[in-house]
Amino acid sequence: MLGYKIELMKKIFLLFAVLFIATTVNAQYVNVGPKIGYHTSKLSFKGSDMKQSFSSDMALGMFARFSFAKFIVQPEVLYSFNARTCFTVPVYLGYKLFDNKIVKMRAVAGPVLFYNTIKSVPENRATLGGSLGLGADIWRFTVDINYSLGSTYSFVTTSMANQNIFTVTLGFKLRY
Repeated sequence: MLGYKIELMKKIFLLFAVLFIATTVNAQYVNVGPKIGYHTSKLSFKGSDMKQSFSSDMALGMFARFSFAKFIVQPEVLYSFNARTCFTVPVYLGYKLFDNKIVKMRAVAGPVLFYNTIKSVPENRATLGGSLGLGADIWRFTVDINYSLGSTYSFVTTSMANQNIFTVTLGFKLRY
């Protein structure tokens, strides 16, 4: 049974790889860059709450954004540490809500793979869920607020788990 689940994960990653390659071939506009942020179960813009969330569940990673007219594909890899140690790999499909030379806004949604790097938690090592969010670009800086939807699928236990998590990130476009 475990072998079947591993094969399913390989097929999902292969699908994402094919989509990633297909989008890079036809992309009109490509952005890549680093991201820093945090995960929280309660979204707050108070300085003390943000500082606590940032210190307890920080995330570092990279993103790539491929634009096609009003549509985007944005894969990311975030490494989260402190309260939880895991890789988060979302692949967002989005739509540009507002687009001019200095300020851009977008709405995104897509699947998210969570991979727990702590070996003492084998039953939920890899889970697949969904996420949606809003983002804005100001010059070369990006700000994203994403919400991971309530249920994720565990490949090992074949069960659903609740993960209501906001992810707030700040990125910098190295190429645009």
